[in-house]
Amino acid sequence: MADSPPPAAPALPLEAAAPFTTGTVLGRLARRLELDEGSRIIEFRVQERSAAVLLACELGCRVTVTDPSKEVLQRVRLEAETAGVGGKLSLLEMDAGAPALPQAAFDLAISAGRVRPLGTLAALMRPVLVPSKGRLVAVVAVRVGSVRQDLSPWEAALGGALRSPQEELAELMRSGFEPEWAEALSETQLVELYGARPAPAAEEAALVQSGPSGVSFVLVAGRRREPGEAPPPAGSRA
Repeated sequence: MADSPPPAAPALPLEAAAPFTTGTVLGRLARRLELDEGSRIIEFRVQERSAAVLLACELGCRVTVTDPSKEVLQRVRLEAETAGVGGKLSLLEMDAGAPALPQAAFDLAISAGRVRPLGTLAALMRPVLVPSKGRLVAVVAVRVGSVRQDLSPWEAALGGALRSPQEELAELMRSGFEPEWAEALSETQLVELYGARPAPAAEEAALVQSGPSGVSFVLVAGRRREPGEAPPPAGSRA
């Protein structure tokens, strides 16, 4: 008898990053990281809205957006021009397999697209950040609370087991960063995000709609650490 086909991977909707790319959240992020007009920001992959363009509007700083899709980059250019910050924007079409990125050039690297496991993303973005100062901010899917549902289709789509926010921060540390904080969506925000739209049982939308899902999205942040750098005093993290 032929083996049964593997379960279909759940859809990962573009709007998953939306709650973290609002002006309110990014404004709070800018204040927390003490970003200003002189800050240099790079966004790795873009979802429905460019976080970098919103930060350029908020701060007046220069931003770079990198993505393998010409269509996405054209959309970001139009978004920036419409917002009046086209002159602050640089676009970089990257090779998805081996992206060539500027080294030690940015104060902040931001990724809201859930396109890579966090450790892989951290290893890719660490060299582009200013030593000892540059920050990585990324949106990741995590396991929260007591998991009651079968998360294997979702984990297959994400390329690995779902971890807790604390485990994701530990992954940042192993990747050469000083973890700083993790900010999760509440169950209410998840329900607002996915609404009541029809969804096949394997989709993450159905997982959320069926009750407490045991999953969430988290914005994690960490500062690039250097070899031999002393850890911060206990209780000094943001």
